[in-house]
Amino acid sequence: MRNFDFVADELVKKLILLFAFEKMEFPLTDSTVSEIIMANPTWMTYMDCKDALFLLQENKFIYRTSHSDEVAFGITPDGRMALASFYTKIPASIREEITKFAKANRQKFKRNQEYTYDYFKNSDGTHTVVLRIRDSNAGDNLLEVRIKTSTRASAVRAAAKWKDKAPNVYEHLHHTMLEEEEK
Repeated sequence: MRNFDFVADELVKKLILLFAFEKMEFPLTDSTVSEIIMANPTWMTYMDCKDALFLLQENKFIYRTSHSDEVAFGITPDGRMALASFYTKIPASIREEITKFAKANRQKFKRNQEYTYDYFKNSDGTHTVVLRIRDSNAGDNLLEVRIKTSTRASAVRAAAKWKDKAPNVYEHLHHTMLEEEEK
């Protein structure tokens, strides 16, 4: 439900987004930004968010990068300076909400952006699951694993386990493959 007691002007909307980028501490994909705004309708509307993102990027307060197959945004040094100069224009209650939200959800959003998967049906009737670990800052894949399964159900199960298992898989592979090199 939208809070009509607070109607942000254009500057405040931009500052709210900059503050959210600052508090999340890593570049956010377009879908993550949308999810955050949709979960917090008192901050601004979805359309206001899209307008503010465009203007912030145009004025070089945020940068846009390709995050593998999705666009991601991060705050620039100019964006940090603007935020530092004007953050008090954001109502204290909204700053508090953003800070609490970021603290409670930062790892979930980071995990959702870093540990991704896809699966597709092959011409022979099998399925291939593509599991990835991405670097949230650079947008590069740190690891990509392709697993061929006999059924769609197996592909779905593998994909569902990935978000929880990805860190352990990466650690194990890294340790196993580079153990001799690091001694």
